[in-house]
Parts: sequence; structure tokens; C-alpha cells
Amino acid sequence: ENGTKIIGIVQHGLFPDELVVAAGAIPLHLILGGKDEQELGDYYLSATTCPFGRSTLGFFEKKHPLYSLIDTMIVGTFCNGVQNVSNYLEYFNIPFIPFILPHSRTRSALNFYLHELKKIQTFLEEFTGNKITQHSLLNAIQTYNEMRNLLRQVNDYRKLENPPVRGMDIHQLVWQALLIGPQEMIPKIKHVLQQLENTSSNHSGVRLLLTGSGITLGDSILQLIEDQCAGIVVADDLWSCMDYFLEDVDSTASDLFQALGERYLYKNLCGRMIPDIRLQRILEFYDIFHASGVINHTLKYCDSYSNLKPEFRKILKLNNIPVLDLDRDYAESNIGQIKTRIEAFLEMIA
Repeated sequence: ENGTKIIGIVQHGLFPDELVVAAGAIPLHLILGGKDEQELGDYYLSATTCPFGRSTLGFFEKKHPLYSLIDTMIVGTFCNGVQNVSNYLEYFNIPFIPFILPHSRTRSALNFYLHELKKIQTFLEEFTGNKITQHSLLNAIQTYNEMRNLLRQVNDYRKLENPPVRGMDIHQLVWQALLIGPQEMIPKIKHVLQQLENTSSNHSGVRLLLTGSGITLGDSILQLIEDQCAGIVVADDLWSCMDYFLEDVDSTASDLFQALGERYLYKNLCGRMIPDIRLQRILEFYDIFHASGVINHTLKYCDSYSNLKPEFRKILKLNNIPVLDLDRDYAESNIGQIKTRIEAFLEMIA
């Protein structure tokens, strides 16, 4: 209403929202997923492509009110699903700019990443009419760091024997943060922490670590695991949850752009990156959060994670960690089969 630009982001945790906020705009992540929209997306993409990409195009096709707010989008090369979304945006009259992502964490990769950030900075300044200054960028970084710190405090409750917080609860907070940003979320999370300090409610069940593809808003897999199968997701490495808030940006750095690059390129837990630091962190989370098993959840045709399964299973087996592989999309036709597999796995490790 006040003319503030809304920037759609589909980069799964590798793009710094701080840059958008520093330009006086609002970042809005494409985090919706659903079976009906997935079917609509089949008109644009083959059924053998990423369910997230198909579902996202389905939400654009049906003119979802949330996505209709987007003025422009930052797209790029996170994965085939993200690239497929950008290939069809012209059909919805949405302007966009590509953000090309390296796959490695080397110094040369960081230099390339920083070059891409500068390109996005120029684009945002021209699109919004606002200059990104050292002050505005520092303020955005500090605000996001504050929100991440609060989310970590809530997340720590999952370490308790009978935690008052489950995977669904943390995901709901992160989904909101991805949609409305830190200014609105900080007081909400503080209120949640006050409630947790005084709560007597808790959850019991088989403690699980969830890894693999991110969970979208509208997907029912968390409800299936925690409400119907009596599991508790106590930890994860997902772009839709813990990977979003585990690491801060160094707000004391003399070069804030460099600090953004080091945080988002070097410290993310995405399976697409080389070397893959994710596996070591999963082992750490498994111990710290006292998990009893791992569910490796992969959306069908998600190349960022499906190609890693053999090595992933090998490492977990060496560490005597039981793992259940789940390959699925947003369709509900096989929900009974998935429920049976989860229940059998939980019974085995209980």
C-alpha cells in the first residue's frame, strides 16, 4: 500500500535477504507447496521434474494472493527446480534477475558469489530507487542476527527429553519469517519464548532427525510424522528450518559484503555444495539433540539430494545410525504407504 517493493526469492537459503531489506524492499520467499498446484504445474513441466518447481508454477497459474504481491523475482541456479521456475516466469509477466550460484566453497567461488551480489545490489537500487548504504546493510544484518538468535533459543527446547517444541512448531516460525521478515517476527518469537518459559506441556515419542529436501508450507509430511505416527522431529538440516537460523553474519566485519558471502556460501547446509559439510553437522545434531533415527526425505527428482543417498547411507551405517529413505512428491495417493513405512521404522528403533 505504501509503494514498498516486494521481491520474490526462490533460492533456498543461499541468497542474503539482508540485501533486499537494506534496499528498503520486502523479501518474500516462494515456500508454498501443494498437490493441486503440483498438478497445475504439470501443464508447464514434465511429471519427472521437481515437485517444488511444478507446484510453484501452479501457484502462479492460479494467481495465489501471496504470489500476486511479487513485483520482481531473484531466480538462478540453485537446482533444476529453481531454474525451471525462472524459465516460465515470462508467462506470468513477472520480471526477474538471475543470481548464478557456484557449487564450491573455494576462494574463487566466493569471489564469483560476491560479484553476483554486487550485480543484485545494482539491480535492487535501480528497481527500488533506494541506495544500499553501509548503515542500511549493517542495520539489516543486525536485525536478522537478532531474529536468528531468538529462533535458536526456541530451537534449543527440542533438546529436552520431552520437548514442548516439535518440528512443526519450528517450521511454522521459520515459514512466517520467510514470508514477513524480522521486523514482524522478532516480537512474535519473543512472545513464544515467554510462553515456553511458563509452559508445562510437552511431547513424547521417537526422536528423529529430518534431513534432505526442505518442507514447504502446505506439505503434510510433518503432520504425518508427528501427529499420526507419534514421532518427534527434534533436529534437521533443512533450508526450511535450522539451516535458516543456525549461523549469523559477522556484523563487526569491515567488509559487510564479504561477511554476507562467507555466511551464505561457506556456512550453508545445502546438499548441492562441495565439499559437503552437511554430513558432519548431521552427526553432530544427531548427538546434541539425542535423536534415535534419521528420516532422509527427498522430493522426487530433487537432484541436490537424491544423488547423495549412497554416500549418505554409508556414513550413517558406519556410525550405527538407522535411516529411512522417503522419496515422495506432494500427491496424497501414496500417503498410506508412506505412513506404514514410517510407523514400521519408528517401531524398529523405539
